[in-house]
Amino acid sequence: MTLRAIKIAAVSVTAVGLLLLWLLAARAEPPTVPIGQVGATMNLAYVRLMGRVSGGPGYDPDSHYLTFWLSDDSGEIYVAAYRNEAEELLAQANVPALGDHVSVAGTLRVREDFTSLTINAADQLDVTTPEPSERAIAEIDPYSELERVRLRGQIRDIRQPYEGLILIGLRDGTGLIEIAVPEETLALSGDLPPLRPGQAVIVEGTVTFYQETPQLTLTDVTDLTPLAETAEIAPLYLVSAISSQDMGRWVGVKGFLTEIAHFSAGVKLTLDDGSGEITVLLWQDLYDELQGNIALEEGAALTVYGQLSEYRDELEIIPELPVDVQAAAALPSPQILAIGDLSADDVGSRVELDVAGRLR
Repeated sequence: MTLRAIKIAAVSVTAVGLLLLWLLAARAEPPTVPIGQVGATMNLAYVRLMGRVSGGPGYDPDSHYLTFWLSDDSGEIYVAAYRNEAEELLAQANVPALGDHVSVAGTLRVREDFTSLTINAADQLDVTTPEPSERAIAEIDPYSELERVRLRGQIRDIRQPYEGLILIGLRDGTGLIEIAVPEETLALSGDLPPLRPGQAVIVEGTVTFYQETPQLTLTDVTDLTPLAETAEIAPLYLVSAISSQDMGRWVGVKGFLTEIAHFSAGVKLTLDDGSGEITVLLWQDLYDELQGNIALEEGAALTVYGQLSEYRDELEIIPELPVDVQAAAALPSPQILAIGDLSADDVGSRVELDVAGRLR
C-alpha cells in the first residue's frame, strides 16, 4: 500500500470517527439538573431543566425575543429563545404559558449576578398545559397559586390602570375577582373579543396574586368566551331570610315594587316578596340609566341584585349596574288556602286565605 493510500485511509477513519462521535453527542440526552444546583462551574453547560412557568412569557416582536421564568422546588431561572428558535416556537404554537409544566434543554449562562438558560433548538422545549379545574371564585385561595382554573361569571367592569395591563372585574354567585390581561398575552394571542359590563363569560386562566389578592391571569385571549345566557351573580333570598349578619354580601331578591321615594342623591324602592319588605337604593346615575329600559312603577315585578348595606338600622340592597335590576317574569297569582292547609312548604309563597267564621 502506498503512502498516499495510507494517508487517505487515515483521514477517512478519522472523519468517520468524528461523525460517529457527533451522532452520539447529538443523540445523547443532556443531564437533568435541579435549578437550585446551577452554579458558576456550569457556565456554558448543556443541561435539561424541568419545572413550572412562574413568570411571563414575554415576547418582543421587534427583536424576536421570547422569554419566561421557570421554577422548581429548588429555585427559579430565566429562560430565553432568540430569533430563529423563537419564531419556530411561535409558528408551532409551542409557547409556554404561566402555570404550564415545562421540560427544556439549553445552554446555561452563569454570571455573577444573573443566571439564564438559552434554548438552542425549538424541539428541545416540551410544554404540558394542565387541564383547568372548574371553580367558584370563593374557592380560590393562596394554595391555588399557578393552578389553571375555569370560572363562569358576569363582567362588572373593564379598566386599564396603566399602559400594558387590562383588568376585567368578574363576579359569580360567590364573590368577585379580577382577570389580568397583560400586553404580552395580546402580543402572543391577539385582541380580546368585544366585551361589556353585564356580559356573561366563561374564562380559563392561571391563578396569580397581586400583593395578597388573588387574580386570574389570562394567558390566551381564546380562553375568554362571551356567553349568550345570563350568569348568576348572587343567590336569591327571601326578604325574611336576610339579616344584618349578611352585611356586605351580595344578595338577590324577587318581588313587587310597592313604593318609590325620591331623595337628593337618587331613589329608594320598596320591594315586597310576600315574606317581607326591603329597600333598594338606586343612586341617581343608575336610576337615570334604567329610565326607559325598565318600567319602575308600583306593582312592577322586579328581580334585584346588589350588596347588602344598612342605613339607620334599615337594610338596603344597593345595585351597581343596570343589569342588576331586571323586570321579573310575572309572579304567580296567590293560592287560595284555608288556614289549616298552610305548611312549612308555603313559607315565602304568596297566598290568599279563605277565612270563614262569625263574630261573637
